[in-house]
Amino acid sequence: MDPILQRFLENQADEGAALARESDLLQIRPLSRGQGPAQHFVARFGCFCYGKLGDGQVVKQHRADVGVYFPDDYLRTASTYQVLTWLAPGNVFHPNIGVPYICVGERFLRPGTPLVEILYQLHAVITYRKWASHAGLNADACQWAVNNQHLFPADARPLKRRKLSIEVELACNGGRP
Repeated sequence: MDPILQRFLENQADEGAALARESDLLQIRPLSRGQGPAQHFVARFGCFCYGKLGDGQVVKQHRADVGVYFPDDYLRTASTYQVLTWLAPGNVFHPNIGVPYICVGERFLRPGTPLVEILYQLHAVITYRKWASHAGLNADACQWAVNNQHLFPADARPLKRRKLSIEVELACNGGRP
């Protein structure tokens, strides 16, 4: 394996794991074949997305699984349809998802885009923070999204947990402990 790609992949695994530790919504699992760093990852988002039931009803669902693959030439060329694969749920209802394909934007995925950037972009797509009706993979979902924008985002929680800093001042005994 190219040593530059190897180091890139090692960094992606480390940075993806760090983001998952700081998230209430993300689990990331590297899939390795035993030799070298993982080129395949499965990202499980525990956030709300929309799905369409067999009777045509659109409902909120709580989970989304996406495969991310960094091919050998990823640092030189990148194709959204090669890098990203929608895994579950199979009934996802989104203008920019046509199972197994996901469109995160024509210009977003460029060679060497880090895993963490991809995960943030996927979260934005899954939760309907980001969607486009003009470049849709699902015509029914495009029309539904245009008519139901008041329902977005499907999940307002951020991908990364916010840190809270609190200063406490003691007010007893004249400020003495």
